[in-house]
Order: sequence, then structure tokens, then C-alpha cells
Amino acid sequence: MIPKFNEYKQRFQMESKNTIEPGLDAITNALQKVGNPHLNLQIIHVAGTNGKGSTISMMNAMLQEHGVKTACFYSPCFMDVHDQIQLNGHYISSQQLDEVFKQAKEAGLSGLLTDFELLTVLAFMAFEQFQPQIVLLETGMGGRFDSTNVITPIISVIPSIALEHEQFLGNSIEEVAFHKAGIIKQGIPVIIGVLEGDAEEVLVKEALELQSPLWKINKDFSFINGNYDNYEGQHISNLTVPLLGQHQLNNAALAIRTVLYVMDKLHININEDLIRNGLSKTFIPGRFEKITDTLYFDGAHNPASARALVDTVKEFFPNTPIHFYVGMIKGKDVEKILRIFEEISSNFTFVDFEDNRSMSSSALSKISESHFVYMTKEPLESIEKNLSKTHTTIVTGSLYLLSEMRLKALEMFGNHQI
Repeated sequence: MIPKFNEYKQRFQMESKNTIEPGLDAITNALQKVGNPHLNLQIIHVAGTNGKGSTISMMNAMLQEHGVKTACFYSPCFMDVHDQIQLNGHYISSQQLDEVFKQAKEAGLSGLLTDFELLTVLAFMAFEQFQPQIVLLETGMGGRFDSTNVITPIISVIPSIALEHEQFLGNSIEEVAFHKAGIIKQGIPVIIGVLEGDAEEVLVKEALELQSPLWKINKDFSFINGNYDNYEGQHISNLTVPLLGQHQLNNAALAIRTVLYVMDKLHININEDLIRNGLSKTFIPGRFEKITDTLYFDGAHNPASARALVDTVKEFFPNTPIHFYVGMIKGKDVEKILRIFEEISSNFTFVDFEDNRSMSSSALSKISESHFVYMTKEPLESIEKNLSKTHTTIVTGSLYLLSEMRLKALEMFGNHQI
């Protein structure tokens, strides 16, 4: 379910299925009906288990700092459908979304697609009208059979690969990598992050078969102690990444390498100061986001992102007691996620929140092995009572939970960075 999407569907009497149906036939047919808007766009395509949104946001910030006109497609939304389609850093407006919905209705797309396929088509239509110089496109799930994979990008980026969506992508890291590798196209470069050996082998094999240059972090380029270097001899020093955690430094390396390649390919002059400024301005809601000195929000909703969160907490709060507030949706590997969180805390409050896919706090508490388990339907009231200078509170799990709480938390606790 995409928040506020149904309001548009109802207004324009558009039907689409709230299901996941991997494959490209339906969206290819639909795009033909609206004039194939995706064929006229210069696109950076990003797939991976974690790090997609962060990498895109860093790239977008650096490109915009250079005055490059950009458009972004994110998945999933953070607040609602409007933040998934962004035009030069601004959420798509109701009027702009109305316009493409109207055109999709007139083209006869009602009933042909799933919700995500329809949203992808609408994004391409909005981008064609906006005419950006660069589109930054995030896959929804997997890559090979994801509805975004109807394009030929100017470069592909894969930050990470881990087990996820096993019912669709498979139960082994090699099977998941097969799906991610699907965004590699004939002769088009691909940039990869830190990957398990088995996953990397799959990508290397795909790139070789397609004669696509493959550039690997810490081999062909690196980001160490605020300095970026690559094999072409490019060097940029004194870089600051505002997003916390080692994984974000890796994402920054991928983002810089991609931006340098794309700007060169499109004959846009690169300014090192603008690279520095853009990177330093990157902000993403819900990525280890500081609400107060002792309250953070982070959307760790799978084992890999839970591991990244725990590693970040160990780095920045090594001797501080941690209190987790956790809400999850069904279908996630909750047991593995909680075992990771329990490495650094025995204090958990499980949250009931409004989403028909959410797990109940009582179900989460039964999976927990923590010594101190609480449950709440009013997390902000609970946080307000328990917030302390002596421990750090982290709200995590479903992005839908975070989006439900975030604006109220910022208002309650006095941080106005929205």
C-alpha cells in the first residue's frame, strides 16, 4: 500500500492491483500506450538490498550543487506517494500527479498494472514532461524483473546485496545477486559496493558476458579519511559525509564515482568545491536521523540494515545504554533482526501502528529474547516519559512506522529540520 496513492486512483477511477508481480511485459505494454517516455531520459539505475536511497540522495545533492536539473524515483515512500517522485529536489505536486494520472487514464492503463508498475509509469511520464538532465532511478525489488528495468541507463550502481524478499528473489545470496545483476546492460558501466564473494562473482560474470566495465569500491576507487581517489587519478580531499556509519562512507564513494563519470559523459564541468558542498548537504529522513541528542530514527527493516545500525551505534555510542522502540511489518526476518539488536540492548518497547501489514507488539514480544520488554500503542508518549540523558533511544523497523511518527516527534522534541 502506497499512502495517498489510492486517493488519486479513486479520483481518476483508475484500477491497479495491490500485489507484487515481477516481470516486464505488462509495464512495457503500458509504456507503449503513453508514448514510451522512458526512452528519452538519461538515467542512473540503482539496485541493491540497502544503500540505494542514500546513494541516490548523495548523488542528487552533488549534481544539484552543480546546477544540474535532476529527477529522482525512490522506493518505498517515506511519508506518502509524493516523496517517491522528486523533481529537482522537490516532491511532485498534487497538480503534477493529477496531470499524469489523467493522461494514464485517457491512455487506457486502468486495470493493466500493479500499483508499483503504475507508479513507475507515472514517474516516467512526469520526468518526460519535466525534462531533467539526469534521472536517478531506484528499483523497487530485485532488479532483473523489477518494473524500473525497462530502461537502458548511462550507468548502473549496486551498493549492497543481502538476503531479502526470499519468496520472490530466492533463498541464497547468489539467487538475489542474479536479480540485482539484471540492471547491468550491454556495454554500460556498473559500479559495485562491498559485496560477499558469492554475490560479487555473479555480478562480475554478468558484466563480463555483457562486456560492461565493472568498477569496484576499494579496488578501482576509494573513500578513506575524507579523501576520494580513483584509478583514473582523480583526487578530492576534505570531504564530509553527514550520514553516520561506515556503510554511508561506502555509499558516498559510489555516489562520487558515479557523479564524476556521469558529469564527464554529459560534458558538465566538475567543480571539487561543489562536490564537497553537495555531499555535505545530503539529508535523508529516517537514516540514523538525530531528533534530539538522545533520540534517533533509523529505518532498519532487514538483517543487513539492522547490522549497519548496530555497527553505527557501537561506533558512536560505545558505552551508552540503548532503548529500542521497534515496529515491523509482516514478512520480514524479525527473529534475525531482533537477535542483531539484542547484541547491544536488552531494553525494548514494541510498537503497534496503523498499517494492515504491521505485526502486533505482542507477536514481536514473543520473538524477543530481551530481559526488559514493553508494548505500546502510543510510542511518542512513551518516549517522552522515558527519554533520558543517560541512555540513547532508537526508533527503528518499518519505514511506515517512522513516517507516522517523525513529524510529530520533530514537533514535540524541538528539531525543525524537515
